[in-house]
Amino acid sequence: MSEPLDYPKLMGIVKHSNKVITDSGGLQKEAYFAGKRCIVLMPDTGWRELVEAGWNMLADENNLVEKVLTESKVAYPHGMYGDGNAGEKIVTIILSNFD
Repeated sequence: MSEPLDYPKLMGIVKHSNKVITDSGGLQKEAYFAGKRCIVLMPDTGWRELVEAGWNMLADENNLVEKVLTESKVAYPHGMYGDGNAGEKIVTIILSNFD
């Protein structure tokens, strides 16, 4: 538990974590991008695809400890949100319209 952190400090902690526990919608996705599994303290999430892929886990007061202690091996679901080259693709499209 911590007081609110600025983004660089938060992501530094995420980078060195084993798992992330949060009720923040944004941090769920940032944890994915950092390659960290996330335990989501909500009955549902806007990032349902991460739960369906087995990467994020929903938890509540009845199963939180179990989820924290579970060390299931789940392959990182690469490319769920693109390949990281959107900016390059956009520039190519824009420039092609000037030919």
